[in-house]
Amino acid sequence: MNMVTVKINGIEYNLKGEEREEYLHRIAAYVDKKIKSIMSNNPKLSTTSSAVLAAVNCVDDLFKSQGTCEELQKKLNDMKKQDVSSAKQIEDLKEEIKKLHSSNEELTAKLNGNEMKIELKKKQEDIEHLKNELKESKMSVEKYADDYQNFDAEKKELKFQLQSARYKIINLQNKLMESQIELAKYKKLKDPLINEGGN
Repeated sequence: MNMVTVKINGIEYNLKGEEREEYLHRIAAYVDKKIKSIMSNNPKLSTTSSAVLAAVNCVDDLFKSQGTCEELQKKLNDMKKQDVSSAKQIEDLKEEIKKLHSSNEELTAKLNGNEMKIELKKKQEDIEHLKNELKESKMSVEKYADDYQNFDAEKKELKFQLQSARYKIINLQNKLMESQIELAKYKKLKDPLINEGGN
């Protein structure tokens, strides 16, 4: 319990209360201000009358404050109701989002299925294209095989002609070598004759 001495309209009073001293001083200052305001407006009023009018003013302020509090409480209650309604809307929206996610996943799965079908069709077309290329390649190989057999016969003839030409070259080389040897011998025989003729 706190007890403070306060002055209201110049008179000291002892106030007791559970509240803090600062709070009790604020109450006394508020009442003092009300009384002084009333007495300044009507100096002929007695202290008792001024105190009664101040009490009436304080009660008026109290009622107005209570009215304001009630309005604020009503607004607070309305906000709480709105908050509950908003929370329900949020839950509904979450549920809707969940359904949309599920629907989106189904659509994505279907889309992926369609993409797989398209990819499969493309691969089948590629396989058909490769089969056609393979068929054409086989036909080309068979044609080249026929051409190669014909070429093989020509190749054997060319080999024979080439071998004959080699033999002719070897024979000509041998003849050339013999001719060079004979020429060397001829020169050797000719040189002494020239020398003797010169002497």
